[in-house]
Amino acid sequence: MSMTVTNVDNQDVAMGGEVMRDDVVTFAGTDTFAAGTILARDSGSGKLVLFVSGGSTNENGIPKAVLTYAISRTGTGDVNARVLVGGNVRKERLIIDADGDDSNVDSVVIDQLRDYGIQAISVQQLAQLDNQ
Repeated sequence: MSMTVTNVDNQDVAMGGEVMRDDVVTFAGTDTFAAGTILARDSGSGKLVLFVSGGSTNENGIPKAVLTYAISRTGTGDVNARVLVGGNVRKERLIIDADGDDSNVDSVVIDQLRDYGIQAISVQQLAQLDNQ
């Protein structure tokens, strides 16, 4: 007999004081952007694109918004989304798409987010079981 352990994770990206905006997110191809994905604004098109840490193409290295829910597209094009442009977020929930997690959300990225009104706060979830 084998046992299956399932953890229920009900933490949101946003923690309070959210400022949301309806905007357009551009996809380069078929993809899903997870909740917590950091976005930049393309200086050429004015649309949101994936943030690239250290990026230098059309300001893709300047984080300006965060997804609070997953969005998908089956092919190149745009998706309308409501994105977080201000407020408090869980640092551990932020995602740089190229990494798939927050492993490279360092002090530089956190400072850049703060410049645009997004406060990334490190939170330890005390209600989460840690003895499994």
